[in-house]
Amino acid sequence: MEHLSADMALQLLDVARRRAEEIGVAMSLAVVDDGGHALAMLRMDGASILGAGTVIAKARTAVYCRRPTHISVERARAHPEVYASLAAEMTPGMVYSMGGYPLECGGRLLGAIAASGGSGEQDMAVAEAALRQFAARCSETPD
Repeated sequence: MEHLSADMALQLLDVARRRAEEIGVAMSLAVVDDGGHALAMLRMDGASILGAGTVIAKARTAVYCRRPTHISVERARAHPEVYASLAAEMTPGMVYSMGGYPLECGGRLLGAIAASGGSGEQDMAVAEAALRQFAARCSETPD
């Protein structure tokens, strides 16, 4: 897979939406490209208005940091002085919050998926459902 298509982004959002419905949490969901720009976004019925902005920032953070956002959260907790200085100089539109995952295929960063609106663990579970779908599709696609 060379790039993240709009069709793939929508498929990933659908998987995430179904998982959010299974756990009974209305969420905002987003997929961004390798530059952190929104490819697709969904605010489920009943999801918080605030989550719609947060979810794109969460996905963007996963792209910019090239790691799941919960790892950035853990590092921020362990080294608050470092992350406080980073936050002061941080690229606008980033947020350290659980639930964002980079989408990599064949060692290439293609974008990220994020979920927002539940607890950190719920956000992670919903995004991970889409991440598993992406990983399965990536393994089916020759580089």
